[in-house]
Amino acid sequence: MGVWDWKVIEKQSSAALAKKADDQNASRRLAQAIGMQGNVNQAMQLLERHAAQFPKDMKALDMLAAFQIIAGRNEDALATCDKALKTDANARYVRYNRAIACVKTGKAEEGIRDLGIAIESNAEFREIAAEDPDFAGLAGNPRFKTAIAPPKKEG
Repeated sequence: MGVWDWKVIEKQSSAALAKKADDQNASRRLAQAIGMQGNVNQAMQLLERHAAQFPKDMKALDMLAAFQIIAGRNEDALATCDKALKTDANARYVRYNRAIACVKTGKAEEGIRDLGIAIESNAEFREIAAEDPDFAGLAGNPRFKTAIAPPKKEG
């Protein structure tokens, strides 16, 4: 099986949930597999149910926000990210999807600030954001350029 064989992951997750209905990881993986196969609406429904059952699963809330962005539900994505951060302020990786939602709802400066926080938590977000078409409209923004610029080497 390839790492990203979503049909296989869907079957495995469904089987795991049939054995143990409260398997948090299987529940999240099932929603992800369904969404990655193109059924974003069903994935969002599963993740909303998952979030009700596992309210402290920040990975699931972050994934829900990502699918909401894909579906064009940017205000919902922003609210989902805010809910995640209210539950766990240390879930700084959520700031990446919050940054996208902010940019898509006309809050560019707030989005750039969130992107900076996401990059502080994981430097890989710098390169991802530089290539992310969701940030293309900010290409000329000096603060965005600074946020995605490689760190200066000392010495």
